[in-house]
Amino acid sequence: MKPSLWFGAVSLACVGGTAWAQDMVLVAETSDPMLKRRNRFSLKATFNFGVKTDFTSVTPNSTGALLPGLNRSYDDGFVFRDISGNAGGKTWNWGYNNNAQYTAADPAAPFAGTSSLAFHSVNSLGDGQTRGSRDKMLPGVELAYEEVLGRFLFSEKRRANIGILATFGYMHIGQRDSGALAGPVNLTTDKYAPGIVLPPLAPYSGSFSAAGPLLPDVPADRATAAVPATGTLLNKLDGSLYGMNIGPFIEFPLHDRVSLTLGGGIGVVYVNNTYSFSETVVVPGVVTANRSGRISSDDWLFSAIARANLYVALSQQWSWEIGFAYQYAGNSRSSVQGKTANLQLDGILSVNTGLNYAF
Repeated sequence: MKPSLWFGAVSLACVGGTAWAQDMVLVAETSDPMLKRRNRFSLKATFNFGVKTDFTSVTPNSTGALLPGLNRSYDDGFVFRDISGNAGGKTWNWGYNNNAQYTAADPAAPFAGTSSLAFHSVNSLGDGQTRGSRDKMLPGVELAYEEVLGRFLFSEKRRANIGILATFGYMHIGQRDSGALAGPVNLTTDKYAPGIVLPPLAPYSGSFSAAGPLLPDVPADRATAAVPATGTLLNKLDGSLYGMNIGPFIEFPLHDRVSLTLGGGIGVVYVNNTYSFSETVVVPGVVTANRSGRISSDDWLFSAIARANLYVALSQQWSWEIGFAYQYAGNSRSSVQGKTANLQLDGILSVNTGLNYAF
């Protein structure tokens, strides 16, 4: 359902409730002091539970098929297209990190004693895992406006208020996951045949436009094997949540200085966050992969909320309140370089407390 229809439904419910309340309201002014508070502002601190983030990883294939003209990224180098479009099936836009990648006389096929230049690529140790972060409690702040629209009798001698409540809230999120990992990874080794070209000493990095030593743009041999590896992984999600809700409420007097409000509503949550990761994968004696990524994103989520608030009068205008709320707002996903952070807002339990001013 479109947002305008939701808000329209809420408005009609409030208007309809007001008309029904006006039919039942007594002519005499209510004697319950708490029910005389028709317009109210409150500023409250919130303490939010149940916010969590799942981190997953699927390492993308960066080596490409064994076809000419492709850009290939490795954990210890690269072989990219150059300005000529890899004329003659060779490119000068390549680079490597370690002199040990070059073998002057490689006995393996298809080199048969000629030179080879090896490049390696490994997947993440986090692939296939779901790693999570859950904060025990996230603090926030909420500004609320309540307006009483009418009153009605709910028993022979007791009245209740009905009205509409609008809120605006803010909460900062900071989710973390880190750890040392060990296990098997898939190691892809691409070997190129430089021929009579002697590679410059590592680390070497060619360019797109400036001519340099040429390397075939298709590997002469490719091998993939599962090998043991160790490493570390750090995931971070930082950001802000802004929530807006509107909906009806009903208020019951419990005492001349105490009242209970029950309500609910619909709204939106605006998520502004930054997801970043860094990882290291070490295959001893072969390659050390260091990767990192970062992405900022915005998301709008529809939400629904149910709440209960208790008011204790401090004076004619001021009261102290404490309340509970349960909010559903769905999930927000951020992805970069095969890593994904899934922020889960599908069950937020909040405790709030603050001051309320009535006029």
